[in-house]
Amino acid sequence: MRDDGADDHDHGSDDDADDAKDEIVRGVLADLPVRVVAALTTGVAREAARRHQAGPAGAVALGRGLTAGLLLATLTKDDERVTLQVLGDGPLGGVTVDAHGSGTARAYVKHPAGGAIAPAADPRNPRSSLVAAVGRSGVVSVIRDVGLRENFSGTTAIASGEIDEDVERYLTESEQIESALACDATADDGGRVVASAGILVQALPGEAAIEVALARGLFADGALARVVAGGLPPSGDDLLRAVFAGRLGAIRVLDRRPARFFCPCSRERAGVSLAMLGDADLADMILDDGKAEVTCNFCRARYNFDDAELERIRRRATGASGPPS
Repeated sequence: MRDDGADDHDHGSDDDADDAKDEIVRGVLADLPVRVVAALTTGVAREAARRHQAGPAGAVALGRGLTAGLLLATLTKDDERVTLQVLGDGPLGGVTVDAHGSGTARAYVKHPAGGAIAPAADPRNPRSSLVAAVGRSGVVSVIRDVGLRENFSGTTAIASGEIDEDVERYLTESEQIESALACDATADDGGRVVASAGILVQALPGEAAIEVALARGLFADGALARVVAGGLPPSGDDLLRAVFAGRLGAIRVLDRRPARFFCPCSRERAGVSLAMLGDADLADMILDDGKAEVTCNFCRARYNFDDAELERIRRRATGASGPPS
């Protein structure tokens, strides 16, 4: 029997107006081997939080995680894919991000309604804390797929629980690239993301730049958090000007691209995941339930299969010709 619920196939953002404002801007400092990347991600984060019905802490974690993943995915070529996981011992249970160099990203939090945000302690720095929600113990894991036979992967321990600070530490320790990374997001009491953005400043491999240390100090002093809390500017260029106010020197923009929430899941992929259960489990599912529902972790799309579809999947997977026994 078929489940009466219709499949949910909406994999992109539900708010085109927000997406139109989201972008990634890549540049370099004039005459210095330093990369600067800015990302406006309010629409991306808002859509992820909406799909997962996240609470305020989950929404902010999604904003910071998605922004960090998109910034990491701009480091090599355009078709790079990055999987970022921040798995802490706090009530959120961990954040998983899948980001692509083209500007698309998706993410989920294990327990999106869990945890709480600690308000800013310093009135000069409005950045709130996620430590109690993420946890102080755990791992940061990054997998880079650049289209080669083998992927690059690395892991470091969580040190602060603030996601962006721990990803910055990963870049410096595991990939050994001197980096300054800040990602911030704000959300209302209902978990709707109000603003989300981030900036990455990196010395090119083999270089040590005082500009990276300067950017790190500005981030720690709340330079990005104040802009996010006060209302984001309309472009990545404006974000860089608002945060740095020329203190890093002239920034030459190399390219820009839109950013948006996107999940490539499909009914076909859901069927493949069912086939991996094996003959015995599929047979039990057909005889006992007569149906199955597969829900995508990243976008919450639902794919419903009736008993006839499950039997076709079972026969293709196992080569069986008769009914389940």
